[in-house]
Amino acid sequence: MEKEIFTATSSANYIRVNLDAITKNVNILRSLAKGHTGLIGVVKGGCYGLGGIPVTKHLASLGVKEFAVATVAEGQSLRRAGIQGKIHVIGNFTFVEIDKIIENDLIPTVSWADDLKDVDKGKLFKPNGGKFRVNIKVDSGMSRFGVQCEDLHSLVQTIDSLDVQINSIYTHFAGGIMDREGNQAQLDRFLDCSEDYVARTIPRHAAASTGCFQQIGTDLDYIRPGGSMYGLCVANDLPSTKMFQDLGFKPAMSLVAQPTFYKLLPAGRRIGYDGLYTTKEPEWIANIACGWSDGYRRKLSLGVGAVKNNRTGELCPIVGRVSMDSCTVRLPRKPEASDTYSLLTDDFAEKTSYTWMARTLNAANYEITGTFSTRLPRVYTSGEKIVDIMHAVDYTN
Repeated sequence: MEKEIFTATSSANYIRVNLDAITKNVNILRSLAKGHTGLIGVVKGGCYGLGGIPVTKHLASLGVKEFAVATVAEGQSLRRAGIQGKIHVIGNFTFVEIDKIIENDLIPTVSWADDLKDVDKGKLFKPNGGKFRVNIKVDSGMSRFGVQCEDLHSLVQTIDSLDVQINSIYTHFAGGIMDREGNQAQLDRFLDCSEDYVARTIPRHAAASTGCFQQIGTDLDYIRPGGSMYGLCVANDLPSTKMFQDLGFKPAMSLVAQPTFYKLLPAGRRIGYDGLYTTKEPEWIANIACGWSDGYRRKLSLGVGAVKNNRTGELCPIVGRVSMDSCTVRLPRKPEASDTYSLLTDDFAEKTSYTWMARTLNAANYEITGTFSTRLPRVYTSGEKIVDIMHAVDYTN
């Protein structure tokens, strides 16, 4: 299928998104929650780099009916693509967003009433006459935005006085997979301060990916996973990664390329900008048209990173410096004409996985996948079938 994909994308490299892996991951997440608990799929950041619209459509086909984005613009993009159901904006609401929120039937997050008070009360209705809806975020210990636990009651009263509907009340855990105690303490504070609103049947949710793994808050009205749906662990340390693997999660993203040129160079040849690598003997050097402008990190230069030959399984080191548009790779021998290479593998392997890259580069796991640019086409597959293609540059994530 690789030859077919290269031809279909008119590109020497592409990101492959395995929709079957996403299906598997969503099923695992559902199994970690109670039967009555719904799932809000977090699709911000273009589904963490995988491509927002095709992946959101796939989630909808799996029965996911509610989605969360970080910004109003992301929500608007999903509506333009025909995405139905509730779309929650989990960034904190500001009054300048009101027109786009109403126009696209989005549900914003509020942490105080200040911006709601600045909105003309006549605008606080949907086009069909329904009440304007908000989610309230409670700061139970993350200490970013969110109403303080002791101020929740006052905020609810103010929102009620504005005749605005409270769609849900939620919180977000600060701790990683290994910090069960800290996340449990946050959940306890959240449950305590929001208990009065159970009688009003206002839904509550707390468990994002980490809470799902720890099964903390998975018995509330919703779970709210993001990266884990795409096979991304929330942390890159080895104990967390092992726990994630043991639960059966499968990374959905890989990055595949074919060399655009290769040659046998004699000993003593300097390679790349500043000539930081010198061949020690006659060496086969391949050029791959993927660089830091595509999202492949410059810090993987000079043998730090490697690519995997998809035919032989051999790792081939990056030699010289990763430049804006390309990198150079040392091959053990002249390649076969059909050879392709993975710069990012859909596993947890050394040198080529997102977890290894994140540990090595002192980065977040989500940062690795989330910063691959739209110069790389995204190809969506199920089994050995191409389901969809988002061509390079022609789309936004």
